[in-house]
Amino acid sequence: MRDFSELKIIINLLKKYRGYATTLISLYINGNRPIPDVVSMLRQEWALASNIKDKTTRTHVQDALERIINSIKGISKAPENGLAIFAGFHMKNPGNYEWVFHAIIPPIPISTFKYICDTSFHTEILESMVKSSDTYGIIVIERGEAVIALLRGNYWEIVDKVEFFVPNKHAAGGQSALRYKRQTEHLAETFYKLVAERANKVFTEIPSLKGIVVAGPGPTKEEFLEEGELDHRIRDKVIAIVSACCADIGGVLEAIRNAEDKLKETEYVKAKKLMEEIMYLAVKKPEYLIYGKDSVMDAIKKGIAKVVVVSEDVGEDEIMNLTLMLKGKKDIELFVMPKSVEENLTLTQTFGGYVAILSTPSWILESYGEDQDKNIL
Repeated sequence: MRDFSELKIIINLLKKYRGYATTLISLYINGNRPIPDVVSMLRQEWALASNIKDKTTRTHVQDALERIINSIKGISKAPENGLAIFAGFHMKNPGNYEWVFHAIIPPIPISTFKYICDTSFHTEILESMVKSSDTYGIIVIERGEAVIALLRGNYWEIVDKVEFFVPNKHAAGGQSALRYKRQTEHLAETFYKLVAERANKVFTEIPSLKGIVVAGPGPTKEEFLEEGELDHRIRDKVIAIVSACCADIGGVLEAIRNAEDKLKETEYVKAKKLMEEIMYLAVKKPEYLIYGKDSVMDAIKKGIAKVVVVSEDVGEDEIMNLTLMLKGKKDIELFVMPKSVEENLTLTQTFGGYVAILSTPSWILESYGEDQDKNIL
């Protein structure tokens, strides 16, 4: 697996399988573990399975173990990131079974060895990897309003909203300017502390927090950082202070856009940059771009696709088919465009949800087809 979006697709697929009794095997092998030791353990499990009274259960477990052993016995040790194997007979309906086998090298290391037989595959370890993928915090603050958001992989979400009455700085009628100023400053300070308290609560509970962007109009964001009493562990993670229009969805999107240079490693920013490249090619170098499902599949089969971009809107089954199709093609990158990225609408409506960036001009496809016709003749 090269990224977490691909891992999420596999997890969703694995969750759909069901076995007859406890016949589906989930095997997690931590990195550099000697495979001969694993094979020895599995052979012991095969022998123990002979004691299972139910014939169907016994047959399914022993058959699955035998197939797993045969698939790994020639390997000396597990890959650096470990190996997760999910194998067994999926019960399509009573009496009708389908063999399934998935061997996965995850994007981050497996830290434990685990062997489980159950009616379903155990994906908890893989799911924890997705949850622990790099997370960024975003605080957008203006006078009297603030939102706290998280940017994780392809997705962002607002997790808290703070509202507090803070009057404008101009003097009010009937009050001395000095007294009004003191009251306003006190209310602003109280508001900043409230936002900091809520932000501390959200961010200190995320061990994988990689950085924080603080945004807002005017000097409010700087005042907040100065007076808000953010936990020092959180304050030290501030990587960017940028402008943003307002404390709402639009402000969060603007904050992400204005902090792109600091967030360039995130899948969300990668998605936006990728769509920029697609639009550039569509206008300036259309011969290096193919779109539409049939054309993209054709480019993959003929080996000229470099990057395949598919909208999340096409559905899990379609994405899974593409993932499996590209499994052995390391020279082709698959990117699933999330619904949360505004450009996904363009990908869906303009390009039919499928785009391929090509390594060679698209006319190669036409030449390939003509050559094939000549060979037939």
